[in-house]
Amino acid sequence: MDAWVRFSAQSQARDRLCRAAQYACSLLGHALQKRGASPELQKQIRQLEGHLSLGRKLLRLGNSADALESAKRAVHLSDVVLRFCITVSHLNRALYFACDNVLWAGKSGLAPRVDQEKWAQRSFRGGLWQILPPSDSRL
Repeated sequence: MDAWVRFSAQSQARDRLCRAAQYACSLLGHALQKRGASPELQKQIRQLEGHLSLGRKLLRLGNSADALESAKRAVHLSDVVLRFCITVSHLNRALYFACDNVLWAGKSGLAPRVDQEKWAQRSFRGGLWQILPPSDSRL
């Protein structure tokens, strides 16, 4: 039981659980559609999947502030190259999560005038910088 408490206390663990439930709903929805289940049941599963997605984003609201705090700590590193690279990396993460937060606000109805397509593209571009190797200058 102690291992479960430690696991669930981590934000990544909560995200993984929500993601697994979200993907399970997606798989279930697809299976129900192929089997010819009632449209009402399919709609409920899609809504549950959407709520889990928004819930995951809600859990990530603090990540932008955490990334900014990490950038502030990285500014004090003694090695100039490490200081620059790590600080820029944390600032990029903060911008990515900020775009993600704007998207969440639009999807949840808190900011209905948000151009979700534009912010989704910005968020996607920010996410690409996190996964592409640093030598890739095509972006």
